[in-house]
Amino acid sequence: MSLSPAEAAKHVGLTKQSVIKAIRSGRLSAVKDASGGWLIEPVELFRVWPAVNQDRGKVTPQVDAGLPPENSEVVTLLKAQIDLLRSQLDDVRADREDIRADRNHWRQIAERGLLTDQRVSSEQTPKAPPETAESVEQMPSPPPSGFWSRLFGRSQEG
Repeated sequence: MSLSPAEAAKHVGLTKQSVIKAIRSGRLSAVKDASGGWLIEPVELFRVWPAVNQDRGKVTPQVDAGLPPENSEVVTLLKAQIDLLRSQLDDVRADREDIRADRNHWRQIAERGLLTDQRVSSEQTPKAPPETAESVEQMPSPPPSGFWSRLFGRSQEG
């Protein structure tokens, strides 16, 4: 059941021109009928504006937030879940404090310089014995330098 702009305006407490302006701006979706008039779906109208009670103004929900639900069993279960979640949150907070204490402890050790680099540096590596003239003569000649030379088997002596 589609509404005309006048009917739609009546349901939301606006003027017909306001509804047409919202359609033209793209805020409200509507389609044109065969005669060129706008047809508005009520769902689309109430997506944009709340419904207005014709006698008293805007419609307000009839929910009283001050009263608890009638089902006390559900309330008891929810309270138990809340207590469980609170205890889990306390455990997580305690774990976080332990982790922070460990981090601070290791930070202090590092700042005092008690931690040293255990990796072998280039200064500590054993050096090879110096080469003699005899060992240089016995060493094979280096391979050809270029890619194409190696590919076609040409040597540097050429």
